[in-house]
Amino acid sequence: MIEKERMNLKRTELSEVFLDKNRDEFDNTVNGYYRLIGGNDKNYNKETSRRLRAFGEELLRKRSYEKFTAFKADHDDMIIGNHLRLFSFCEHHLLPFFGEVAIGYIPNSKIFGLSKFQRLVDKVSSRPQLQERLTYQILEEIKNRLEPKGVGVVIKAIHTCVFARGTQSSSAEFTTSAVDGIFKENHNTKQEFFSIINSDGRLRL
Repeated sequence: MIEKERMNLKRTELSEVFLDKNRDEFDNTVNGYYRLIGGNDKNYNKETSRRLRAFGEELLRKRSYEKFTAFKADHDDMIIGNHLRLFSFCEHHLLPFFGEVAIGYIPNSKIFGLSKFQRLVDKVSSRPQLQERLTYQILEEIKNRLEPKGVGVVIKAIHTCVFARGTQSSSAEFTTSAVDGIFKENHNTKQEFFSIINSDGRLRL
């Protein structure tokens, strides 16, 4: 049970680590959280669990992603989107992880606009995730939308839960990959994809 006196005491203790000019903002943050969990509701003992359950269900619910317009492909050469930004939250600790995504596919009969690479990453990462699952979800979205001859996805990310707790390793970077179709069946195709995304030839503007 959270009592107002305890909240006021904690707010006072924590405010001492902030400069005077920031204390109002900090008080607003604490009070906002207090309202969120029902602390100013006379029935908050009963309502808090319901509110938190509803919040969790909304946070973790499966998203329905918009349909991206596909175009007729007139070639079957590899298309790659590299250095796509990634930002999501670890579903175990609700702490951020961030990094880059590389997506490559070989068209069968359909392609989509190049901006859809980033939009797809943003959509799939918009809920708390596991990096391992996120890698396969992006791959499956490409497969289902475009039915390509092959597709590959690589994610490199830094997880704040690793250096904020546990091992506290600030230099750890984690890489996950998934391939399908000709990327899995043909070694040369797979190597071409990995060679391109791992090259140092970033565009300088």
